[in-house]
Amino acid sequence: MGENDILIDIIIILMYVLLAATLAVSVWSAWNGVRTHQRRQSTRIGYGVAAFTVVLLAVTWLLGSTRPIVSNGQVFDNPWWLRLTDMFLWSSLILIIVCSVIVVIAKFRR
Repeated sequence: MGENDILIDIIIILMYVLLAATLAVSVWSAWNGVRTHQRRQSTRIGYGVAAFTVVLLAVTWLLGSTRPIVSNGQVFDNPWWLRLTDMFLWSSLILIIVCSVIVVIAKFRR
């Protein structure tokens, strides 16, 4: 076991901590938003964003590749992890593009 293996373990643990924190903040934010807001346009936008994100994750999961890959001489062929990785990569890319387009539209709309 080299020192790179230790660094990889630390990165994986930090990713799990970041994922747990993100999920906790997301659930708290959704609960707080529902609790404090009445039926307004901002609530509809929030529900729309949440629905879009869930649909996007589902679609990118279904379209994810299960073709085995080779990285550093090691073959990765677990279909679940391959789809999950593909889902996060494509979802992140699509969300960045959508957010960028929305920012540009909002900037020139005023």
